Amino acid sequence: MKLLLIGDERKNRRMYAWGFSGEPYRVKLAGTRVAVDEALNQDTFQAACIDFKMQEENALVVIESIHRRAPELPIIALIGAADRKSVSMLKEKGVSAYLVSPFPIESLHTIVRTHAAREPVGGARRPREATPGTVAAPTPSSIPKLMTNDELARRTVELALRAANSNAAILILGETGTGKSLLAQTIHQNSPIRQKPFVTVNCPCLSHELLESDLFGHVRGSFTGAVQDTWGKVAAADGGTLFLDEIGDLPMPLQPKLLRLLQEKQYERVGEAASRSANVRIIAATNRDLKREVAEGRFREDLYYRLNVIAIDVPPLRNRPPQILGAAEAILETVCREMGKASPGFTFEARRVLETYAWPGNLRELRNVIERAAILSNGAALDLGDFPALAAQPAPLRYQVGSAISLHALETAHIQMVVANSASLEEAARILEIDKSTLYRKRKAMDAQVETFAPAVAQAPVQEAAVAVG
Repeated sequence: MKLLLIGDERKNRRMYAWGFSGEPYRVKLAGTRVAVDEALNQDTFQAACIDFKMQEENALVVIESIHRRAPELPIIALIGAADRKSVSMLKEKGVSAYLVSPFPIESLHTIVRTHAAREPVGGARRPREATPGTVAAPTPSSIPKLMTNDELARRTVELALRAANSNAAILILGETGTGKSLLAQTIHQNSPIRQKPFVTVNCPCLSHELLESDLFGHVRGSFTGAVQDTWGKVAAADGGTLFLDEIGDLPMPLQPKLLRLLQEKQYERVGEAASRSANVRIIAATNRDLKREVAEGRFREDLYYRLNVIAIDVPPLRNRPPQILGAAEAILETVCREMGKASPGFTFEARRVLETYAWPGNLRELRNVIERAAILSNGAALDLGDFPALAAQPAPLRYQVGSAISLHALETAHIQMVVANSASLEEAARILEIDKSTLYRKRKAMDAQVETFAPAVAQAPVQEAAVAVG
């Protein structure tokens, strides 16, 4: 494994290098941004570790330089404290993971192995770019499994993949947590510029002044604290994709500047009169109704139409019932892989409560619930007790007439809910207007699904379980 260790304190660099001495590691040390640039131009790496206690260089400037030269290279930050603000800043800057000093070298080994790229990346062996106007067929790994488990989600992804081959601006609409940023990354990964940077700007996270500097950059002395020239996200994304998350929160004074970037590919850094050019593909996302924002004077109409060349609606998870279990299995597999253990799968009761919950927080809430259960579980298949919040307050039935689900799924969910809310099978049969014997046969068929599914999840990997269930 080829590592790039960055820091301007010689003692720290040598200590980290000693920790990675011997097989299977090959280490390159760099103490300045120039040294980092030279290393990336001359060689390829699978991960970069950067010590944030740099005195002579700004670690954030070094990170931006890495993103420009090797956008796919995972970056691991070694920091002194991990408060909410600093962690949010690291995520915003595209850092893959972080460790808080002091830490045992084994922890650094583990996090490097977890986040390292499978293939070395860098300037020396940069993959060949696709011919303009063409795009390779999407590979299974390039389309997230948790976004293609039902017909409604597949239609959304298919529209996104058709749009990926163009340079048009894309506006992704949907509730918070529905996977808008994941869809934006999928578009970039399946576009002709997929080898170029994918840079994210979180519009609600910063004040107007800081957001302008983060987006366009600034020159030294342009405001208090501007001690050196800084290139913004637009420059970092040049040639690639600029993803503007929650564009509906973009302050009004910045909107004409973004409109100019869209129309003329021109912008100015804060405190600089000279115009600069950047060829970026814009993808924006919002959970707001931008038409209403325009009508109420909080969003420019001309900017709205420039962003809304191709609109993609991401439906909430409650409207995608068949996707829930597939997404839950994919998330559980990912979480367990990050923790270095096998995925335990779900029992039938756990699957049922996951299916019948309304998920107001969508995929983000689903991941939080699955991650908590995976961490606290005893290693067996996740059961109803691993989801106390869902089991204590079961949500009302989410399935509705006209939802994108099969008749069998709708019938099964309806029977389960009626039986659960009835005092006896006789009462349930009376409500359903079927014979008690018919209800018994239907419930027996549902129970048979438990017998065939539970062992597959408990004893086999997730992929094998998916095959067994069909």
